[in-house]
Amino acid sequence: MTNRFRPPGRCFVPTGVDCGAWSGIEPLFHELEHRPSKSVDALERWLIDLSELSACIEEVRAAREVAAAAQTDDPECERRYLDFIENVVPHVRRAQDRLDRRLLADPFLPDLDPNRYGILLRRVRNHVELFRDENVPLQTRDETLRQEYQKIAGAMTVTLDGRELTLEEAGRYLERPERGVRQQAWEAIWQRRLRDAAALDALFDEMVQLRDRIARNAGCRDYREYAFRELERFDYAPDDCLRFHATIERLGVSQVRSLHERRRHRLGVSTLRPWDLSVDPAGRDPLQPFRTTGELVEGCRKIFARIDFDLAEQFSELHRLGLLDLVSRKGKAPGGFMTVFEERRLPFIFMNAVGVHRDVETLLHESGHAFHALATRDEPLLAYRSAPIEFAEVASMGMELLAAGGLDEFYAPPEARRAVRDQLEDIVEFFPWMASVDAYQHWVYTNPQRSAAERRAAWCAIRRRFGGLESYEGYEDALAWGWQRQLHLYTVPFYYVEYGIAQLGALQIWQRAQHDFPVAVRDYRRALALGGTQPLDALFAAAGAKFDFSEAIFRGVADSVTAALGELSDA
Repeated sequence: MTNRFRPPGRCFVPTGVDCGAWSGIEPLFHELEHRPSKSVDALERWLIDLSELSACIEEVRAAREVAAAAQTDDPECERRYLDFIENVVPHVRRAQDRLDRRLLADPFLPDLDPNRYGILLRRVRNHVELFRDENVPLQTRDETLRQEYQKIAGAMTVTLDGRELTLEEAGRYLERPERGVRQQAWEAIWQRRLRDAAALDALFDEMVQLRDRIARNAGCRDYREYAFRELERFDYAPDDCLRFHATIERLGVSQVRSLHERRRHRLGVSTLRPWDLSVDPAGRDPLQPFRTTGELVEGCRKIFARIDFDLAEQFSELHRLGLLDLVSRKGKAPGGFMTVFEERRLPFIFMNAVGVHRDVETLLHESGHAFHALATRDEPLLAYRSAPIEFAEVASMGMELLAAGGLDEFYAPPEARRAVRDQLEDIVEFFPWMASVDAYQHWVYTNPQRSAAERRAAWCAIRRRFGGLESYEGYEDALAWGWQRQLHLYTVPFYYVEYGIAQLGALQIWQRAQHDFPVAVRDYRRALALGGTQPLDALFAAAGAKFDFSEAIFRGVADSVTAALGELSDA
């Protein structure tokens, strides 16, 4: 296993070159830009050399970003990350544009195999069409603002039972059977969030204006048009997303409200409140899947071994190599993610575990991304070592569902059934939330001059459209600013509908797994190994699913989830 994870080594970038300094990498960009074109074989070698250089640079970026996220209150980590963003990335963006143009002008370009390079060249042409030199400082400023969001969010703590807790740790109280305890915790969390609401509004104001300027500089009518192109959404358009929202409104919202009515009845309350949404409706104590990080890691390893022993071996090696940062702590940025150290071609998982079932789901999810990265690590072209986001999330969400049958590694059988039911209910509730976040971004970026107050009003209207039965009476501010807790709005704008598209793909894999688990796993892993070498429809098809977010597909998977929930009605 260790040999399999050995870094590939450098062929073009000299050992000892500081890839975190422009002075170190500028000569390499210069050599690539001015290297004579001699043959199609030489052009392919040029592409591999460029990939190696880009991977070395991305490794530095990822390492510094992880360090800054792991300790947002460490000034030195922040300085090193911002130094890279401000003093290296702008030069790299300009140099990369020159190399893109050099590639498209290469006399041997027509001789490249279109089956191998067609997708790559489509991406390069898109980059060239979008690039504007005047946008480079604006993009740099946007990235520094994203780090500011992480810093603000990472500093949020509350005091409960005399202990200072991160918001993730405080969230455990929302699963407590005592309603008064839940309400107190929920109020403390939101009072803390609201203390920074004005600052986060001001931050978002600047982001929206920056992003709108970037879009208009690139000849786009608004940031929505620009973002769809920047995110390489070649296979669908904004109107397709709006239709997806409408489908969820017709079919998904009623599912959520039915679940909420059942929850209200089982809790024995006249009105469902926000602090009633995470507790077990039968009044049982919260699921406690693990007490230590070691137990979390070992439980997930055992689940992976039941899916495919090779996955368990990969996961164990990530743990051995120190590539898992799992525990929540003060100063750590919120949320969870997987990033790749591209030179070593190794994934790194970052999350905030506090001992709840959601932590298990998060580690399974991020491990799906990690397995995706490992499945493509032998691909020489950096651009092909990652899939389009819509399928990358199939890897993670699909892993959550394939792993559901192994949750008895953490629980006794009755609790495992309860955990599966909770997982499926979360999926039902996810779709209207996804539609809310995505619809909000469509509104914000097609109305960039609207005020913060108007944004809040728009969010409230969207939540009335997609929300459940919970009442925010007396807590209207928490509802109005509720969008601020979705970090994607700040750090990865317009990245959210992909989760909905991918969830449909993952559910289709889950449907297949119920009938033939080994075949479903085999096809899932084969599709992951394709990386970004195929278009979206081919990637989904390889996994045994359809790239389709129409009403027919949604209805089919929704009916399967409803049926499964019926079978788990006693859980």
